[in-house]
Amino acid sequence: MPLEVRDSRDNHLIHRNEHVAPDFDVPELVEQTGEREFPGGRGTLRHWYFDGIRLGHARWQFQEPCTQQWRSELDVVHLQFNLRGRLSIEHRQLGRVLTLGAYQHNLMYSPGFEGTHRYDDREAETFMVQFTRPVFLRLAAQADEGLRRFGEQMLAGRPLLLGERSLALSLPLHQAIREVLSCRLPAPLKKLYLHAKALEILVLQAEAFAQQRPQRHVRTEYDQERLLFARDYLIQHLHLPPSLPELARIAGLNEFKLKNGFKELFGQPVFAYLAEYRLLEARAQLIEGGKTASELAFELGYSSLQHLSAAFKKRFGVSPRELR
Repeated sequence: MPLEVRDSRDNHLIHRNEHVAPDFDVPELVEQTGEREFPGGRGTLRHWYFDGIRLGHARWQFQEPCTQQWRSELDVVHLQFNLRGRLSIEHRQLGRVLTLGAYQHNLMYSPGFEGTHRYDDREAETFMVQFTRPVFLRLAAQADEGLRRFGEQMLAGRPLLLGERSLALSLPLHQAIREVLSCRLPAPLKKLYLHAKALEILVLQAEAFAQQRPQRHVRTEYDQERLLFARDYLIQHLHLPPSLPELARIAGLNEFKLKNGFKELFGQPVFAYLAEYRLLEARAQLIEGGKTASELAFELGYSSLQHLSAAFKKRFGVSPRELR
């Protein structure tokens, strides 16, 4: 059975498909969307595959915390991105539990998967990129030392995990995933676009693990959870963000821990991160075409349209009007 997902409480079948890895090596883009309902909740699943590459996105709503039994025979390299909720993956081939908070990621390989996915929150969202073994090995041979070494260890058939700890999603990674999910191009161009994005996401993830440093300020799981909360709160209040002392108080951290821990976890100081996020969000929404620059200036917390336009042109080399 290539893939089967069941609810651990009652063994109810949630999802099944018959795909094997070679199925993804097709010349034309295949895009599929499906709804899944089961006694404990519901989910929306989307995936795209072509040329030995598969991208997938899932949103889940649960009535209570849920554990799913997963079994798969797919021989693929799996890039896991947890976008919402807390996810614990019991990976029996690796012999460990991998825990990912919101906006965290890791990369793993095993010839097949058996274990559980534990969702601790009532809403969950995940994104993945998978490469068949031959495709990944070709890419790894041309990559940095970390991916080359990963590819060499794959040849021995060993289950592998790229990072001993999962990393926080950087803004470029977050933006690349957002661009995949919002792509509206017609099929021939969409395949080319998704191929480029899959490679970009792999490169950004590999770079993140290559550049990670020992953590001096984020020492405990509590520190990490509070900093992730601070990031989420900041993004939810783009139109009127809190001051640094206010954000520290709301997150339950002192200012020193917030300033230094935030930069260590996300790679930028708090308000540099906020400024970059606003600009990336403005660009994404302008490309999607649903809102005007004036509407976005107000929603994203700019003092005026002129303020947004000046920052936008400095960052991207074109004005919001020229982008549209």
